[in-house]
Amino acid sequence: MRTLIIGAGIAGLAAARRLLELGVDPDDLRIVDKGRGVGGRMASRRIKTPAGVARFDHGAQFFTTRGEVFSDTVAEAVAAGAVVEWTRGFETEPDGHPRWRGSAGMTSLCKWLAAEAGLEPLLGYRIVDVSAELAVHPADAVIHTAPVPQALATMAFGGLLPDPALAQQLSEIHYKPTITVLLAPSIDPTGMADHGGAQYIDHPDLAFVTDNRAKGISPVPAVTIHLSNERSIELWNATDEDVLVHALAAAADVLEGAGDRAALVGHQVQRWRYAGPVDIHPDATVVWGNDPIVALAGEAFAGPKVEGAFMSGRTAAEAITGR
Repeated sequence: MRTLIIGAGIAGLAAARRLLELGVDPDDLRIVDKGRGVGGRMASRRIKTPAGVARFDHGAQFFTTRGEVFSDTVAEAVAAGAVVEWTRGFETEPDGHPRWRGSAGMTSLCKWLAAEAGLEPLLGYRIVDVSAELAVHPADAVIHTAPVPQALATMAFGGLLPDPALAQQLSEIHYKPTITVLLAPSIDPTGMADHGGAQYIDHPDLAFVTDNRAKGISPVPAVTIHLSNERSIELWNATDEDVLVHALAAAADVLEGAGDRAALVGHQVQRWRYAGPVDIHPDATVVWGNDPIVALAGEAFAGPKVEGAFMSGRTAAEAITGR
């Protein structure tokens, strides 16, 4: 069964690994991703500074484990040195449940998943029309793990959309945007907990702030600021300079001296249009068609966050082989 997997994030890699477990020939498996590396929104980035290279987690900041399958996989990654425990909560009184991170950044888990299974995704490869892609590289099945609006757009040209009722249902899945600001100050922030994480639930401006050096992934000062969804919407079309000014002011209490503009030796602004689903489809995957079979997977199906995307990818792989 020749299978095309679009997306080399956690869902796509989980799907590929499950297909291999189910007996699909590795030569019949093709994984592509428009990014320069695996991981998707489990993303890390670097900024060169006079003190060295600052490293940032600038998408997902951590993940948790609940179910047996994902817990066992993470345990293997821990044993391999790809994943470590970060903290057991961000409140004043932690809840005691482990929050995990990649050993060298959030991409570490995805890099391990690919390497351990012998997967070599084709990177920097953007698909705008799935039908045109299949005309060049035929496949019996497609697992699409991009955000649902993007997935539907790439299948609309060639008539690969599902029946009207399911297409309408999928078109109603919406996502929340997030603006991320990466700061490379010359000094460390001094207003944060020792573990380097600050999570905000109902803050008007902030969703999360991370001191990446305290977190353990950067050798020099590096701070990630996720703005709240509401503020991200408001500032979406603002200039990067305006976003930076707003982020520095909003996080001044935890940044302290590191938030002074004069202390910055580098910064970047990243806009995540599809940072996370607002609406969750009740099923772990949806499947339709026979030539090719098409399955959608990702965090918008059955459960959000990293584990939900992982399990969705596995379920999609099982669904197309069953069909």
